[in-house]
Amino acid sequence: MSKVHDMVSAKEIWNTLVLTYEGSKEVKRNKLIVLKGQYEMFAIKDHKSIQSMVSRLQVILNSLRSLG
Repeated sequence: MSKVHDMVSAKEIWNTLVLTYEGSKEVKRNKLIVLKGQYEMFAIKDHKSIQSMVSRLQVILNSLRSLG
């Protein structure tokens, strides 16, 4: 937590942590674009089980949900 060590206010610390772990609005927007593309292009791959397909889809959906 060296990034917040010298900060004085809780707001400064919070803003730094949000930016560090969630990214800026532009980063979030770019992540959403990539995830939306992955979702729209999602297809069953040859020689893959249904379980692995469901798992891949769940990762995409959870990532989309986490970004709002």
